[in-house]
Amino acid sequence: MNGRWLLPALCAAGLAGSVAPAPAQTFQKYQCRDGAEFMLGFFSVDPRIAYLQLDGKSIALPKRLSFPGRKRYSKSGVSLSTNGKAVTLKRGGRTSDCELVQAY
Repeated sequence: MNGRWLLPALCAAGLAGSVAPAPAQTFQKYQCRDGAEFMLGFFSVDPRIAYLQLDGKSIALPKRLSFPGRKRYSKSGVSLSTNGKAVTLKRGGRTSDCELVQAY
């Protein structure tokens, strides 16, 4: 093998063997006035999706059109609307006001 190909070959082998870093993630725990609790997760890979863990089920909620200063996510009859630390959870015809308890 010619010496001028050694360095590019080693670099290519190093790149092929490297592992991509884990995406940044944020987890938040919420407590609702009606006693419900849920976890909300966001990943930097796609910040337009909120991952909700509620009643033992996971739901990926896409971001929807909302007013400035608010964020809204919804799918399959479950909706989250955020305004700072306050969150409104709508599911099954019920609306719950919730508050951020802990962020991880």
